[in-house]
Amino acid sequence: MMKNYSAFAALFFFFGLNILSAQSVAELEAKFNRSTSKNERMNYAYQIAEKAIGTSPKKASDYAMRANQLAVEIGDKRKEADAAILAADAELRQRNYKEAAGRFNRAWNTARNYGFRDLVLTSAEKLQDIAMKQNDLREALKWSSETVKYLQESGGGARGGGEALRKLEDRLAAAEADNRSLRVQLASATGKTEILQNTYQTELKEVKEKTQSVITEKDEAFSQVSKEKIRADSAARVYSIKVKNLTEEQMISSIVKGQQERDIQAQKAQLAEAELQREQSDNIRNILALVVVFVFFLAVLFYARFQAKKRTANELSEKNALIEEEQKRSNSLLLNILPPAIAQELKMRNKVSARKYDQATVMFIDFKGFTTIAEKLSPERLVEELDHCFSNFDRIISNYRIEKIKTVGDAYICASGLSDMNASPSDMVKAALEIQDFLLGLKAERLSQGLPCFDARVGIHTGPVVAGVVGAKKFAYDIWGDTVNTAARLEEQCESGRVNVSEDAYWLAKYEFEWQPRGKIAAKNKGMMDMYYVTGLKQY
Repeated sequence: MMKNYSAFAALFFFFGLNILSAQSVAELEAKFNRSTSKNERMNYAYQIAEKAIGTSPKKASDYAMRANQLAVEIGDKRKEADAAILAADAELRQRNYKEAAGRFNRAWNTARNYGFRDLVLTSAEKLQDIAMKQNDLREALKWSSETVKYLQESGGGARGGGEALRKLEDRLAAAEADNRSLRVQLASATGKTEILQNTYQTELKEVKEKTQSVITEKDEAFSQVSKEKIRADSAARVYSIKVKNLTEEQMISSIVKGQQERDIQAQKAQLAEAELQREQSDNIRNILALVVVFVFFLAVLFYARFQAKKRTANELSEKNALIEEEQKRSNSLLLNILPPAIAQELKMRNKVSARKYDQATVMFIDFKGFTTIAEKLSPERLVEELDHCFSNFDRIISNYRIEKIKTVGDAYICASGLSDMNASPSDMVKAALEIQDFLLGLKAERLSQGLPCFDARVGIHTGPVVAGVVGAKKFAYDIWGDTVNTAARLEEQCESGRVNVSEDAYWLAKYEFEWQPRGKIAAKNKGMMDMYYVTGLKQY
């Protein structure tokens, strides 16, 4: 009775939750239909999809795609990717694997292009799960590789130079030499073991031959005793014929003597046979003892050989692990110096060909009044301040797939649209705004401490460049072309604390930011140029 009551209560609770959920979805649908703002409609559609996904996956999929479309229209990239993932989850619950994979792929592209790392990893994991459910191992491996590749691209590396790389290579060569030495020792130990085995096999063969010779001699002795018994029996028969003509007393005496002689011969024969059997038993026991000793010796020998192999294998494993670790450090060091594609080409061909990129975005950052500030700080303090600023610049641009090119004094140069094909200048503009925000916060902190602070000018231009590695020692990755010079001129014509953008970059990122047109301004060796200040991200 209690079980029926508990089941009824659980069923009633489940239906009550469904009714409340349905009422909540109905209220949100009414608000969605009454709303005229795209932003509100997008949020209502997303909430409806979230609440309906457990009870009505089809409805959840439809409203999630509406939210996705509205997010595209208003330019909310985060919500666009979130809605695509929610719609894909709804299709996945309906086992529409093809549709779900398409929507997860769409979410993955959006999240990757705009730096939403958590959504990138979620989408890749879901795509891998779908491939595994369909037994498509090739596709699953593809998404697993894409995840690893993305994590490598978005992560950091070690610092160092060409001299450190050569030291790592020397250590790798020494480890490989030790590895070869261990293999030679193992081969030598194996050869000695085979010699011992051959020696003991020879000794065992000699023992067997000696034992067989003793057995043969005893068999011959037994045969001789048998022949003597036969002759005695024959003599007894002759004697019995002779005694027929003897008297009764003589006959009785002769019979007793003959019986005694036969008994003596029989006892001799029994003794000889017993002696032969005893010797055979002793020989067999000795052979068995030798076999046991030999087997025990072989067991000890094999155990010692196994332990030697095990120790050698452990040493080889440690050496291989050391080699692998050093290789990882070497690769990490090389990737910290060069972009991944350039580093791979350098390892394969031992040289790098110059490449032209038709649409690269270059950013110049320079500190205003650096000479004046440098006179107020000690050399150590000045280098420490520059390292703090440039390290944070490195951290910011790494979030947008931007390649650091070099620093020259107090100037910082970076570019996008090179080997990773991130050709959109929008990410470069976002990184520039983040850098100015960081410097503004640092300025407030330094002023409160009564210390000098840096103000930076930023210039951004988009156009063709040529990139490559120059030099044979202490090689460096660099870029050349009029685009680089133009970005430097834009930085010179910029006010401190602002981001100055060329007309070419402006048209490619126009709809994502708020702008302040500056009109035509004279630039050194470039003539009159249209320039624009970026004032912030566009608000919807």
